[in-house]
Amino acid sequence: MRRATALTTALFLGGTAFLSAPLPAVAGTGETIQVNARAWTEHYTDVGRKGESAGDSIDFTEKLFQHGDRVGRDSGHCVVKRVTRRSFTLQCFVTLTFRGRGDLTVQGAVTFTRRNNENPVLAVTGGTGDYAGASGEFEITESNGRDHYVIRLI
Repeated sequence: MRRATALTTALFLGGTAFLSAPLPAVAGTGETIQVNARAWTEHYTDVGRKGESAGDSIDFTEKLFQHGDRVGRDSGHCVVKRVTRRSFTLQCFVTLTFRGRGDLTVQGAVTFTRRNNENPVLAVTGGTGDYAGASGEFEITESNGRDHYVIRLI
């Protein structure tokens, strides 16, 4: 459970972020949004065999910030799909809610390996409000030892 919680923290918790385009980004404009997330709640459910195993899940909520100002929240659910000695795969579904602007939905599989230095990238699968019809990519990046969400809408 410690490893899963640490991986989830690495995946979804961030530090200080900046904005490369002003909020809101409207779907289809090619805008990029960058935010940081601070943990609000997290719950790990261990099913089956004790410790990380397929079927375990992590539910979480976070507060989203830009330049120190809160701009929204997210909530997500990740299911452990595969655990080996060298890798760990989660299937995640996340909804980001931006105050007064709408929601973005994100989903995808994230595989962590000891040698993988690539940033995890998930798909933006839709949205509401200002983000109606959104698509694009949701990337978790690291800068100065802190994780950031980079959302590229197409």
